[in-house]
Amino acid sequence: MRKDMSKVIVERPRTGRSRAGLRPGRTRTLVDDDGEPIRAKGAREPAKRAQKDKGLNETLNPLKRYLATNIGRPWDKVYSEISEHLKPTSTVQQHVRDHLQDFVAIKTRMKAGKVMVASRFGGERALEDHHSLYYVHPRTGLLRKNEHYQRWGAKWRAARLKAEAELAQRMRVIDEKTQLHLFDDAWWEVKLAKIPPAAPYTDVVRRAKLSTLNGEKLYGRPGVYARDKRQLSKAEIKRLKLR
Repeated sequence: MRKDMSKVIVERPRTGRSRAGLRPGRTRTLVDDDGEPIRAKGAREPAKRAQKDKGLNETLNPLKRYLATNIGRPWDKVYSEISEHLKPTSTVQQHVRDHLQDFVAIKTRMKAGKVMVASRFGGERALEDHHSLYYVHPRTGLLRKNEHYQRWGAKWRAARLKAEAELAQRMRVIDEKTQLHLFDDAWWEVKLAKIPPAAPYTDVVRRAKLSTLNGEKLYGRPGVYARDKRQLSKAEIKRLKLR
């Protein structure tokens, strides 16, 4: 592990030659005998000169690459090498050490043949449902890659497609006010209406206890309720190709 890992991850380099007070084409600022910058005759002093400072950043890719190159090694040795260059007595270096738990599931155990991960905030979940890139195998103690890992965007898209598929299995939209719903192996025609702002209303589907879903999930959009319903005949089901 490189000795300057904490600087690579946390410190942002100086941004540009002008930010460092250098002229284009020169490697250093021209100064007079007193060490003051030499300015062209008639040049105006800027209102606020940018300081030659460094900012803080979190470029965590070097840490990820280091972990990736150590897959299959005992975690105790990997962690020992990390700790050798990242001391808890340094605020910056401890900041980098804290990120390890974002990438590696360290507290794991076997349950019914599955790897379970203990959450930092209590409880536990199966490895396939955990966000970590890597994990420590509870039996071998080796650093392993989480083959079930998915980016948040991919998880969101998968969840959306799953919800859309489930909705398509139990509902068909005829028009803005008419939907077909599958309740207990029977298809129903449901007429929708907008929920009134103040007047009382009765959702006939919920009153008949045909579904326990809330209105938005049941009808696929908010602000509507079922004002009427009727069960479809076998001929209608065949004509609409619902089987």
